[in-house]
Amino acid sequence: MEEFTLKADDGLDLSIALFEIENPAAIVQIIHGMKEHKERYYDFIHFLNETGFSVVISDNRGHGKSLNDKFPLGHMEGCDQIIKDQYLITKYMKERYPGKKLYLIGHSFGSLLARCYLQQHDDEIDKLVLSGTVGYIKFINSGKRLGKIISFFKGSDGHSKILQNTVDGDDDTWICSDPEVMEAYRNDRLCSGYKYTNSANVTVIEGVAQLHDYNKYQCRNPDLKILSISGEEDPVTKGEEGLEDSMESLRKIGYKNITKIVYPKMKHEVLNEIGKEKVYEDVKNFLL
Repeated sequence: MEEFTLKADDGLDLSIALFEIENPAAIVQIIHGMKEHKERYYDFIHFLNETGFSVVISDNRGHGKSLNDKFPLGHMEGCDQIIKDQYLITKYMKERYPGKKLYLIGHSFGSLLARCYLQQHDDEIDKLVLSGTVGYIKFINSGKRLGKIISFFKGSDGHSKILQNTVDGDDDTWICSDPEVMEAYRNDRLCSGYKYTNSANVTVIEGVAQLHDYNKYQCRNPDLKILSISGEEDPVTKGEEGLEDSMESLRKIGYKNITKIVYPKMKHEVLNEIGKEKVYEDVKNFLL
């Protein structure tokens, strides 16, 4: 593994981990979710290495080691900025691996970011995996307006209980059914023990709102192969109706090759769940 930083356009040093193998079949770029960091994906990444892929993953700004005075732990300032970060990583990997295909995987909030990434850059990737696929929420634009009002009066770097409960809440039992995974998560200071700022919570709400903002999507790559993987007991997907809405939204944008897999008895983090080996195999079969 090689660890390094890439400098974002605003000067933030993005913390990157690159897991290289010789002559990879393709490159996989991973975007992690809310209140976590890249190290939580290393087991899955080792599997992808063994399967034949080189893998790159970063800490999203305001997470892990991608921090500075302007972006402390738990602070974000809009999805567009994070998409620029991810596109910077894509360009770096394409320069490092000329001619290699690049596949994108996004989990949870990372799946929102991956779908926002499609708006302008879908022709840069060859396959997309959405894990813990976030469902659209009705009246989300009202929540977005409320969030901006709260941020204005309480400060973008402040903490509102209303926004916190809207985006995250205090209950974490929906995340994963594996007790070892949950113990590690709760004891990890880069996952638990801190709150998102108002601006960060608005960023998440903004990401959900963009799922139905079809005019933002240029759809240069309608043949892009897309796989959604999620747990049957994952509330983030908004159930069967929410998943179908997510698939239909992608079809409305213009994508033709969309597949979904729902895993019985699994919660949100299907890549960490009991029985994750089946999920790993399904991802492998999709990427190969």
